[in-house]
Amino acid sequence: MKKRIRYYFKIGVILTIVFAFVMQGAATITKPLLSEETLGFSNAEFEWVPVDASGSHTIDGHEIILNETGQLVTLEIHASGWYPNLLKLLQATVDSSGYSNGVGGTLYPLGWPGTPLDGCFINTSRPDYVFYGMAQVDAVYTGDLNYMWGATLLVGSKADSGQTYYFGTLILEVPSDASGTYTIVFLPNDDKTYMQDDIGQKILPLTLTPALVTINEPPNKPAKPSGQTNGKTGTSYTYSSTTTDPNGDQLYYWFDWGDTTNSGWVGPYTSGSPGDASHTWTAQGSYNIQVKAKDVYGMESDWSDPLSVTIPRARTVNHPLLRFLERFPMLERLLNLLR
Repeated sequence: MKKRIRYYFKIGVILTIVFAFVMQGAATITKPLLSEETLGFSNAEFEWVPVDASGSHTIDGHEIILNETGQLVTLEIHASGWYPNLLKLLQATVDSSGYSNGVGGTLYPLGWPGTPLDGCFINTSRPDYVFYGMAQVDAVYTGDLNYMWGATLLVGSKADSGQTYYFGTLILEVPSDASGTYTIVFLPNDDKTYMQDDIGQKILPLTLTPALVTINEPPNKPAKPSGQTNGKTGTSYTYSSTTTDPNGDQLYYWFDWGDTTNSGWVGPYTSGSPGDASHTWTAQGSYNIQVKAKDVYGMESDWSDPLSVTIPRARTVNHPLLRFLERFPMLERLLNLLR
């Protein structure tokens, strides 16, 4: 009897262990893997979007091109791409090292948190701002120039309907000595910039898209035009010049022929490639040709040094017979042959 009890006891222990392993395996299998990738979504994203500047500028996607320094640039953070009903908390942190490109000048965030007039803020009254609270961090926290925007969904959850939502604004001052291109990025650390569900699990993968602030500098002064320096009326001559653009933009050239006429803008040409134009003078004399360049955003260079071109005057006619023939227009062609 005791042997039988021990036997059943051992069987019970074995079954208990097996059952525990089975349940553990089942729990592992059924544990929700709430990543975007597992659920078939891979477009969760924070992105910097340029929206405005205080002076002449052009916006091209995530790049804002300034045609003058000393401007205020407005950038927004947009968030999108989480799986429906997963998002509970999110935070974005700015990498302040991107404010300086090591070329010239530093971009400065303006002001302190508090009102939409300050340099960093969240406008919770916007219709595309969808979050219900900011318990994670203050609306904007400033510390060592690392700016954080955070929000906690206090009521329920928010499903991403496929649109992009507003999440914060940063205003940067571009000083007069700024040059080149500045990249404004998010800190990629998963404890600094993240989306999170209600059990603290990260929503992944998460794409971080930077913004570019480019100072559009004018093309360099073109080279002195090259071409024939002596000619005659009624004949077309071609002249060329070349220059480069600090931003690598394509260029147009404008030739001034020195006789109150010009070529208009010709091009575009690749930066560093020569541009050319042709001209015919109708009167004899000496003319100074100059050329300037502009980039595709309208920034113009200085004028080149002039090239002097001489279209000779008529030879002095001393023979009495030739002076007599000059009175007759029909003989103009013959006289021109003698010049």
